[in-house]
Amino acid sequence: MQAHSITRAAAIALVGFLALGLSQPSQAAMRDRSHHGVSANPVNSGSDHVIAGSGANGSAAHAGGWIGNGNGGTIHYSGGAFRGANGAHGWRGSETNFGSNGSVSHQGGHSVTGANGSYDSGHNSWTRNPDGSGSASWQNNGQGANGGSVNSSGNYTRGADGKRTGSSSTTASGAKGNYSGSTSIDDGTGTHDTSYTNAAGDSYNGQTSWTKGQGYTHTGTCTDPQGNVISCGK
Repeated sequence: MQAHSITRAAAIALVGFLALGLSQPSQAAMRDRSHHGVSANPVNSGSDHVIAGSGANGSAAHAGGWIGNGNGGTIHYSGGAFRGANGAHGWRGSETNFGSNGSVSHQGGHSVTGANGSYDSGHNSWTRNPDGSGSASWQNNGQGANGGSVNSSGNYTRGADGKRTGSSSTTASGAKGNYSGSTSIDDGTGTHDTSYTNAAGDSYNGQTSWTKGQGYTHTGTCTDPQGNVISCGK
């Protein structure tokens, strides 16, 4: 195994152990300790590194660096994890691949859990091709300590001719009501739909549509819990 691969494996393993709570090195062992290893791949001028530390408030670690992708390009990776004394913990990681042909691709993810039971997690990715085309997508989920939640996702593409298409959506719920919204676009046209219901049961449903160079239109209606149309107010 190449030297840079060993360094990267060690970095990721350390972050993983911290994130999962499988290892809790003593403060004496971790405080102000770091490891730096120069990549063995000749196309890289950066370095791999691991930095970790702990104290009265918890432990944290970070790892990152550059390696070759085996096809004349390079990959930058980065990750981190923490665990608080109150039980909160989380991690994040990402990898960006720079192709020798000018392409770039990226993927990442994260997860955080609070001491009060709240959490947030998600992942994302995007690509950019030499001809100018590309794509992006994401998904995220979160919940508060009071039970409220938010979820979102999306997927968009861009063609080499500049044409953009895709859609995204978001939903949220909590003590004050429920919300859902979605957006879709297709080469200069798009729509956005919104639906909201408050804690009293009153609802709003609306749609906005637009066409590039021609403006937009909007419609919306509010109803009470029985379905009767009411004023939407200010």
